[in-house]
Amino acid sequence: MHYCAKIVLAKSDYNFFGPGVRDLLLDIESEGSVKAACEKMGMSYSKAWKMIRTVEKALSTEVVTRVQGGKSGGSASLTEAGKEMLKRYMRFEKRCNQAISEIYEQEFNH
Repeated sequence: MHYCAKIVLAKSDYNFFGPGVRDLLLDIESEGSVKAACEKMGMSYSKAWKMIRTVEKALSTEVVTRVQGGKSGGSASLTEAGKEMLKRYMRFEKRCNQAISEIYEQEFNH
């Protein structure tokens, strides 16, 4: 037996940041493009942009900066706000998982 926990940040009426967004932003940062991140994740390009727009709406700031394509193709990267949000979420997620793991051990493996 084991536990499964998913840490999601929400506004009053919708979820806006969780493991899927975390992975998307990490892949955008490492791949340098939304398209490449989508291909790596097996996600549609339109779904990725919907996720990005949802985060940006919730935070009232841009999290991904984009450069339109041309001969060399477009590119994308995280804004400073995007990098900071990703860092804070990952730190929060890690602390939550540590606490949940301790509670699980106390309740089920004592």
